[in-house]
Amino acid sequence: MTKTLNIDDYENYLREHVKHYVVTIFKGRGKYGKVAFENLKDAVTYRNNLKTANPMARCMVYGISQPPNSLSQITVDMKV
Repeated sequence: MTKTLNIDDYENYLREHVKHYVVTIFKGRGKYGKVAFENLKDAVTYRNNLKTANPMARCMVYGISQPPNSLSQITVDMKV
């Protein structure tokens, strides 16, 4: 029998295996821009600069996770 993880444990597990980060910017109905970063600090700085320039900007920092037991990449909200 395997241990069942709750959603918080699962998201933390995914965050432990993040390979890179993406800031996604909402540009209009169904349109998004994406900027990739190698580390979380740069992604958060970029997001903060967007918010400073335009406080109404809708953007989010995601991590691209590649857990060892998964063949595909999984996006996870970094909650920063």
